[in-house]
Amino acid sequence: MIASLRYEFAMQLRRPSLWIVYGLVVAVMVTVLDYWSLDLGVYEVSAPKEAMGVAAQIVVTLLPIVYGCMLADRLPRERVLRVDGILDATPSGRTARLIGKYAGVCAATAVPLAIAYFGRALLYVFVEGQPSALGWAAVTFLASILPGLVFVGALAFAGPLLLPPMVFRVLFVAYWFWGNVIPASLMPTLSHTVFSATGEYVRYGLLTPIPPGYGRASAVLDFLRPGYTPATAWLWIGVMIALAAAVLSLVRLHASRSES
Repeated sequence: MIASLRYEFAMQLRRPSLWIVYGLVVAVMVTVLDYWSLDLGVYEVSAPKEAMGVAAQIVVTLLPIVYGCMLADRLPRERVLRVDGILDATPSGRTARLIGKYAGVCAATAVPLAIAYFGRALLYVFVEGQPSALGWAAVTFLASILPGLVFVGALAFAGPLLLPPMVFRVLFVAYWFWGNVIPASLMPTLSHTVFSATGEYVRYGLLTPIPPGYGRASAVLDFLRPGYTPATAWLWIGVMIALAAAVLSLVRLHASRSES
């Protein structure tokens, strides 16, 4: 597992397309979102903790799309290159290789996203003179961004088992906007529910107060939108981890059936 993790991490991190696509999307964020806003006054925040929460909200609007799309071709790679038989002949088991591959490619694919987020935090520290922002950035990343990436990574990792990678990428982009970005008042959506991967429940349930004037109109699937509390924040984290584990279990089951 460790050998697979290290190899997959290094290989994914060296992909030029990974950095090019992330760079293009960050350029879009800088252009159309408040990514470089220093005081974030439009959000009426002043404390470093709140500023890092807003920065996380901006980052997870678009960058997880790149994260998921760049993972969509990694699982079937051995089959495409026709080296899966050679790997099966090694002493390592399929489960260990699967976990190592998943962890390695997900960690590598999240590196540019983390650079974009912590780069924003460093800029805030430099301009505002608030070094505590780095600590809050780390807490916010681990608590509100990472669990969502764990689930999205598993989903994108397994998707090409059912669909060609390019088709999956198109559907994944549609899923991200429908299930995470589009307001629930516009259509039935998983946005703002405990199944949304944006980390909203942790940000407003554990880390920062709900922004002034922030409210949610009554919409379909409201039973999946409990109030922002510490309990629902931990519930969201548990849901993300459980969904990721379920998806990876299905991947392993698929591999077992393929062996037979």
